[in-house]
Amino acid sequence: MKKQIILAMIMVVAVLSGTAETRKPNVVIIYTDDQPMDSFGFIRGKAHTPNIDRLAKEGAYFSKAYATSSVCSPSRYSALTGQYASRCQSPEFRREISEEGVTKVLWNMGMSEDQWNFPRVMQANGYKTGMIGKWHVGSSGKHGHRKTVPNNDPKNPEVKKVLQYNQEYYCKDIAEFGFDYVGAAFHGNPNDDPNLVKTGCNVHLPEWQTKHALEFIETYKDEPFVLYYASTLLHVPDCTADLKKDPRLTPLGWMDEPIAPGVLPPREDVLRRAREAGVPDSQNGKLIAATWLDDVVGAVQDKLMALGLDDNTLILYFNDNSTDDQGKGSCYQGGAHVPMMAYLPGVVEPGERKELVANIDIAPTIFDYCGVTPPEEMQLDGASLMPLCRNETVEWRDSMFLEIGITRAVVSDDGFKYLAFRVPESYTNRPKEEIQQEHREALANIHKTFPWTQDLWHEEEHPRYMHMGMAPGGHHMERFQLYLNHPPFEKNYFDPDQLYDLNRDPRETTNLASNPEYQAKLERMQKKLKKLLADVPGTFADLKPTE
Repeated sequence: MKKQIILAMIMVVAVLSGTAETRKPNVVIIYTDDQPMDSFGFIRGKAHTPNIDRLAKEGAYFSKAYATSSVCSPSRYSALTGQYASRCQSPEFRREISEEGVTKVLWNMGMSEDQWNFPRVMQANGYKTGMIGKWHVGSSGKHGHRKTVPNNDPKNPEVKKVLQYNQEYYCKDIAEFGFDYVGAAFHGNPNDDPNLVKTGCNVHLPEWQTKHALEFIETYKDEPFVLYYASTLLHVPDCTADLKKDPRLTPLGWMDEPIAPGVLPPREDVLRRAREAGVPDSQNGKLIAATWLDDVVGAVQDKLMALGLDDNTLILYFNDNSTDDQGKGSCYQGGAHVPMMAYLPGVVEPGERKELVANIDIAPTIFDYCGVTPPEEMQLDGASLMPLCRNETVEWRDSMFLEIGITRAVVSDDGFKYLAFRVPESYTNRPKEEIQQEHREALANIHKTFPWTQDLWHEEEHPRYMHMGMAPGGHHMERFQLYLNHPPFEKNYFDPDQLYDLNRDPRETTNLASNPEYQAKLERMQKKLKKLLADVPGTFADLKPTE
């Protein structure tokens, strides 16, 4: 009898071991929004982020990671597709290509109906795919449009009915891009939805988002899955201000009870822990709220552990762009340089990695880790990070390409950056009155949106295009960046050729392009950029005059 029991136990163990060995791996991508370096506790010690810190300390921390385009939409496009944003084929993007063929990467990103991305590839290979939070990469156009609220009362049943309808519309629309599950969705930022702004429901609600993330994991715990959790934190609106609001105020209207009680620690506790750790109320509420975001990471990890999935789930953490030194929307370090982490004990070797990596590497890494071969017609600009995660010695790229607006840049593995700013001739070779009229209209829009600028900025006789190339005289974001906050690169901003030694000058204060001692280096960096430009769509002045 005893032998039979022992034999039965051995068979059970063998079956369980075999199951564990044949389990397909899972992936969770945590894609955050507008995180400054100060919001990572392990980097500068100014924020309280123990769970995020653990990802970096016990996983692979990529200290030279880049968002190849440093605003929300193209950053997400590149993460989802594994491509540089200039490959986008959406009508909105194509309309903004200049007469010479210069592509202009901004918020004009969208994926086409038949375009491969990592959710679609994984779905086609038997994976369940989930998307939570901020999308910001276009619309499928298959489910109509959002409705308009009848008034501004978030407690009004008719208002709540419209907000619920809009949420269902967002989820259905985003699902068309390859997701089995979509929840707590925002098409863009909370402040981009006029219905949410009108009702005061344009709030961060990570409890609601995390509830859906945990529900997705629970639902598909017995199947292989990929979860793309794109948090709205730490973008606008002011995160700490929202942290202090009643959790019954939601993007679905005012609720009788909190929408996701117990999913995250109480908001009062978030404030207490952050302040006890010495975190100040500063940087537009981002530093205190970093602890709120950290709780999201902890909740996801706790769920994976509770379900026994933590040893089989790769976590990739990436920030869509930084906001340091007013660099967002530029190729400067303050916008493009971000932290990246990969975490899976037993697979990912702990430690810092100094190779040049980027969001274009996310999709190839997912495919490699999960043993999935992408379709031949899916063009990938990135490479799998798994060899680096395992600390293997491999040949790696010696430079990283950056693009935004009408600037292009290359970062080399020896710590230099070359930035090229070229205004297309078709922008400037126009009748002066036409340029002035466009300038007046842009300025009027700025004054209307930000009335306090009326006494600050007036019509210019010779308005100059800025790095995003959005209008003569600049878009409000460019103007705020350069004229109000005086970034370290201010005096070099309009230089067409810019060379920086990031090892000595990480904030890019000194342009070395005209320094005779660096002419050879400048020429080498220009050659690197020309080589990278040759491989992406579009022309770029003297550096790529024709395709």
